[in-house]
Amino acid sequence: MDSFEDLRRGSFHPDANAKAAEQEAGELSRGSYVVDANAKAAEQEAIESLDVERGEAARGGVPRTVRRGSRASSAQARPSNRDLRDHTVIRRTTEGRHEPSGGAVISKRSGVGAYLRRRIREQRSDSRSRDRAAERARKQWEREQRRTSGKGLGAPRALIGALVAIVALYLVFCLPIDRAISFSREESAGLGKELSWHVPGMPYYVLALGSDAREGETVSRSDTMILVRVDTLGGKLTMLSIPRDTMVEIEGYGTQKINAAYAFGGAAGAVRAVHELTGAPISQVALVRFDGVKSIVDYLGGVTVNVPVDVYDPEYTGLILPAGEQHMDGETALLFSRVRHGFDLGDYQRQKDQRILMEAVMREALSLPVTKMPGLVSHMGGMLGTTMRMYSILPLLVRLKLGGGATIYQATVPSTTAMVDGISYVVADDYALSQMMDVIDAGGDPAELQ
Repeated sequence: MDSFEDLRRGSFHPDANAKAAEQEAGELSRGSYVVDANAKAAEQEAIESLDVERGEAARGGVPRTVRRGSRASSAQARPSNRDLRDHTVIRRTTEGRHEPSGGAVISKRSGVGAYLRRRIREQRSDSRSRDRAAERARKQWEREQRRTSGKGLGAPRALIGALVAIVALYLVFCLPIDRAISFSREESAGLGKELSWHVPGMPYYVLALGSDAREGETVSRSDTMILVRVDTLGGKLTMLSIPRDTMVEIEGYGTQKINAAYAFGGAAGAVRAVHELTGAPISQVALVRFDGVKSIVDYLGGVTVNVPVDVYDPEYTGLILPAGEQHMDGETALLFSRVRHGFDLGDYQRQKDQRILMEAVMREALSLPVTKMPGLVSHMGGMLGTTMRMYSILPLLVRLKLGGGATIYQATVPSTTAMVDGISYVVADDYALSQMMDVIDAGGDPAELQ
């Protein structure tokens, strides 16, 4: 501007000095002009000076002395309300700091005053709009967070509820069964070092032992040994019978029949002997007590067995059965599992008959409703001692039930008979057995090699 005095007197024309007005407005927006705390006093002083000049002009330029503080001068110098409304005092600052004195009166009737007031109103309006928009955005974000967090918690809560229900059902129904079918302390001694860990859901091996112990006997040999590969997802069971007279080396006892491993070392000794013979990593053990077969078969209402050859054993078991399909009650099934005399194949035929009986029991069990499965396992407590638990048994039974039954493969360890030091042994063919185990590990049918 040419003169800040022109601005103060209101004689500044905005059109002629638009650039200067914009510069003044920019300074105001950056804080170069701030309304002074003593603006009212400065405004009063400026108005008094204007009144003096107007009075002198009216009297032809004769100066008039006005004393401050006098009543007359105060009355004459007091501005009208319109004069007060027409002026605004703004103090110039340097870099946003208030100066101790100085200032400029900008007339409300001047162009720059209107421009500055309009810019101030616009800035205040924009600031309030931004604040309101930010507040709306913040509230919208909070609502969205509450909505999404509510959705995210729904699934975990439902999952937690389902898990709690499953645990409760297991504790009420399955835990008592686990206790009934678990090994005794003596039977489970040393098993922890012999059993192999397996990946849940993947195939694993179970060693099924049949004990011929009679009431009152504390030591017995395993009458039956069957290595079972369990494929729950595939619905397949592969059973490999191990002849009871198979010749093995037992540490501390020298050359022995494999069924003596249970008598010398319990279940742990049997697991060790079968692992050394087959190389299979055994993860579970199940001990079947033949005197308990009667109970479970009677619970099932009997089982239908396809007897492969005539059974004629009046001297030992007293059982006489023709070949073909036979419906057996518990007592008949127990005797059938023990017959080995009178067969041309001797113990080999008994092993085959035991596998046939186990398959018949399994198929009859799978025909039961799913709701009766826990009761079935509970009745097995009288004939079964095992390291397996209901959380691994029930999925297998349900899978076989819902999957339309199981695919069951059966085979016997390839072997020959021999006399060693006057004792009859079954000698395993190591090479043929190795090939058979490769087929079993791959989930194939080992009977194709026999």
